[in-house]
Amino acid sequence: MVAALAWAKKGMEAERPALRALGERAQVLKDWFLAAVDRDAAAFDGVLAAMRLPRKTPEEKAARETAMQRATLAAAAVPQEVLESAVRALELALAAAERGLPASVSDAGVAGACARAAAEGAALNVRINAASLQDAGERAALLGRQVTALAQAHRLADAVRAAVEAKLTPGQ
Repeated sequence: MVAALAWAKKGMEAERPALRALGERAQVLKDWFLAAVDRDAAAFDGVLAAMRLPRKTPEEKAARETAMQRATLAAAAVPQEVLESAVRALELALAAAERGLPASVSDAGVAGACARAAAEGAALNVRINAASLQDAGERAALLGRQVTALAQAHRLADAVRAAVEAKLTPGQ
């Protein structure tokens, strides 16, 4: 929205190519996030299906456990992707805050706040799923990615907030 609002404004001609690209990237990302909701639900359905597998014999127990681990890894992968995509959304929000119209900078701030919330929520879901992984290497790798992406999201969210504040209170 920030990109679209600035597009037709006088004095923003030099920013139009960058704002067009920003707006297009943001639209693609928005569509991706909407589809991620369904992917997350499907991944959780996989966990539920694995939980319902029979477990009377040792073979059934082993097959169920293998299915549970695969499903849990898939269930952790979706929020990890959301977390990493939230970082990309924060990069766009920062560009919008820095390059967009001062009159619409609050919208860039809202985008940054929403992306931060998405990152934090996704990080929690990664952690809860990772706790059920038996493979210590897979668990450590996943949690390492989660920690790195969340730290990056926090840095970017803080930068978005600072850029917004600078435009809301110029000269202070």
